[in-house]
Amino acid sequence: MNYFDKINERLATKLKGKTLTKESSFKDLGIDSLDLVDLVFELEEEIGVEFQDDELIKISTVQDLLDLIDSKK
Repeated sequence: MNYFDKINERLATKLKGKTLTKESSFKDLGIDSLDLVDLVFELEEEIGVEFQDDELIKISTVQDLLDLIDSKK
């Protein structure tokens, strides 16, 4: 399953012409903490994993989120 594409799809309306890469910082993309929490909740439901609050605090880039997903699968 390509989680990068899922993240890109979920954030498409918020990117406003910016290109999402694995190195992209959510902050630099204009994705605030509430947007990130919404994204994480959607991913949790879709892929059947649960993230802990202390794990979510460490997410600043797309790669951070991808690594966290990989650690749960």
